[in-house]
Amino acid sequence: MKQLAHLSRAQCLLLLNRIPFFKEFTPKERERIIDQKTSFISAQASEFIIEEGTLDTAFYILLTGSAKVTPNVGETLSHLGPGDFFGEFSFLENSPRSSNVIATDASIMLKVDRRLLGALSAEIREKIKDQIIHKLVNIISNQKNLPTDTAFDLSSPKDLKY
Repeated sequence: MKQLAHLSRAQCLLLLNRIPFFKEFTPKERERIIDQKTSFISAQASEFIIEEGTLDTAFYILLTGSAKVTPNVGETLSHLGPGDFFGEFSFLENSPRSSNVIATDASIMLKVDRRLLGALSAEIREKIKDQIIHKLVNIISNQKNLPTDTAFDLSSPKDLKY
């Protein structure tokens, strides 16, 4: 992966404006994110964005292109497209990556790490946090619709993390 320092402000703004993740952000807040140009990165088709087992304190918002999540190389767990974000569990828990994420097309992403967050206002950080919480709530809600043997049993202490 490489940084995309050559993107213009207008190109970066166009990318962010198309992504639902940023719909609650004001134009000024989007511009503040764009000011952090080193956070825009690209990956070529078949390039690993995240490697299982590695420690990385960032999550990624896919702006263009596509990627796949693979717990093992060759097995696809899910497909990702523009607007999807991934890596948030390791970002929040500061833990090793649980899967690979591999670009399936040339892709542009926003890398959200502690350096970027430190450069942003509390209001922007709060909106980023809200998006992560919204996704986690959806994951939990979807688990409720699964058979009980595949969902977490919150009454069992082994499924609770402290």
